[in-house]
Amino acid sequence: MNISIVTGAAGGIGEATCDELIRCGWFVLGVDHNAERLKNLNIKHGNECFQGINADLSHPNFTEPIRQALEHYKNLKGVVNLAGISRGNVIENLTDEDWDESFSVNATAPMKLARLCAPYLRSTGSGSIVNVASPVALIGARKPSYAASKAALIGLTMSLARNLGKDNIRVNALLPGATLTHLTSDWPEEKKKSIASQSFLGRLCQPIEIARVIKFLLSNDASYITGSILDLTAGGMYGH
Repeated sequence: MNISIVTGAAGGIGEATCDELIRCGWFVLGVDHNAERLKNLNIKHGNECFQGINADLSHPNFTEPIRQALEHYKNLKGVVNLAGISRGNVIENLTDEDWDESFSVNATAPMKLARLCAPYLRSTGSGSIVNVASPVALIGARKPSYAASKAALIGLTMSLARNLGKDNIRVNALLPGATLTHLTSDWPEEKKKSIASQSFLGRLCQPIEIARVIKFLLSNDASYITGSILDLTAGGMYGH
């Protein structure tokens, strides 16, 4: 059975990604800081196809429990860096702490996980890493800390694709549009409609739509796709 790591597994897109991968026969190591939601995922899927790993990605040694799990689960084929945070303010009010935490979770954690997993992926003869960035990496945002850290993730993606291509390890990034998740559930209806109107499809994205693209990029169907930045905003990025 192929193994995939998914960070941010207990979030809206993360849960949809775990569901989709497990449905297609993957075993998922789900990483998240929310212990209660991880427990619910374990109950939902059972130990035969899911193991939750409670870890805070801002902690310097968050990879240690993942490393321990990989000593048991040998056939690692996929890594999904989905977890992210939006911290900070406009530049005049941006604190060093928010800047540092944004980079710690959004850029440094994916680097550390890729560094840990590269030898395991190499040992299986192939693999795929999917980094979930943001359109603001290219067009900017109100919060420089968020946009800059996601831009760093794109730079990391391209560099990893160069570094690991010779080992048949593919690395790609996604730029999801506004998606209906736990974080957007409390948005006023007017705000949802306003953001949806910027999409060529006139609606917000569903988590399963992101999950299906992640599943595709992890699969052999995407065997010649690496170093790519996929726009999943349905034209919303152009609307900006």
